[in-house]
Amino acid sequence: MGIIKAGIAPFAGLLCIAAAASGCSTTAAATTTATASANEQGPAAASAQQTAEAFLEAFNALDAERFDAFFAEDATMFFPAGPFPRARVEGKAAVTAAFHRVFDVVRSRGATRLGISALDLQVQDYGSFAIASFHLRGNGNLGRRSIVLRRQGADWKIVHFHASALEEEAP
Repeated sequence: MGIIKAGIAPFAGLLCIAAAASGCSTTAAATTTATASANEQGPAAASAQQTAEAFLEAFNALDAERFDAFFAEDATMFFPAGPFPRARVEGKAAVTAAFHRVFDVVRSRGATRLGISALDLQVQDYGSFAIASFHLRGNGNLGRRSIVLRRQGADWKIVHFHASALEEEAP
């Protein structure tokens, strides 16, 4: 497998944006009652697992306000490929602004939701921090995502988000 080149499908690398926008797979991970509960409450008082699932739902819903609430002020992000910055993006405002541009592009194409489905979601809870990792499939790419969450009081906040993609090997 090789690392995906920045010039291939500009938005394909970013969380396989939407089925309508990028043709990504919509194979869904199981949704639990806890996810619905966490979605209603927002990130407060949820487990790390519930927080990760609620974050993905806010992202899928293109709900910028709810989406932004999951990020810590000192959050950092590595985006997968162009048109996004190659360097680490630092600070909640800069990270969420990049996602808002994606939301705007998706909405301009007539979509009201994204088609993101986390495959193999695994959340490792270490007490004061947790790591959520999962895969995305679409456009011949295997997206890999890792989110580091830090407990802040009763809440979990994203302090780092890493996104990368590999070209899938032909069968």
